[in-house]
Amino acid sequence: MSTIVDFYNHFLKIQMTQSQEEYVLSQYKRVSVKKKTIIFREGDENTKHYIIEKGLVRLYIIDPKGKEINILFAKENQVIGDLATPQATCFFLETTEDSILYSIDDKGMKHVVEVLGASNGMENGLRRSYVSIQRRLVSILSKSAEENYLEFKEKYPDLIQRLPQYHIASYLGVSAEFLSKIIARTTKAN
Repeated sequence: MSTIVDFYNHFLKIQMTQSQEEYVLSQYKRVSVKKKTIIFREGDENTKHYIIEKGLVRLYIIDPKGKEINILFAKENQVIGDLATPQATCFFLETTEDSILYSIDDKGMKHVVEVLGASNGMENGLRRSYVSIQRRLVSILSKSAEENYLEFKEKYPDLIQRLPQYHIASYLGVSAEFLSKIIARTTKAN
């Protein structure tokens, strides 16, 4: 079974027919991307969404002082892109590992969802993503850095192993040095 088919079946909560699977697969372009490749950057008129077959990517911004701030990470069987497409993006998308991605433009994705008769499933999936982002924002604003680290570690144990500490620190809104202190303190406590 294909990564794309698995993604749609899971994300949209549907079971595709053989002809639907063939159509969906024909709409995507498979690309191999080396680690540290910038897929799109701030100002680009990005119109693509990406499903990750293998690897890890990060969506980030660069603040006025030149500091990178990680917004999201996406790994195998997840989708990432800029939902504001086709407007010029304010984000950067970069691979943090050698990756295999499937890309589709916004128009193509909308057509696939239409052909599948799955607009409700897409809407529900987007709603789940939106709720997740809201919860992350509330967590950053209302919890300590240590609480956010412990939550991240519990929720994404594989990312703790796959990402450099400075990327995790950026995601949590702390310096790499402060994250090292949190890790040392929480390791001692256990």
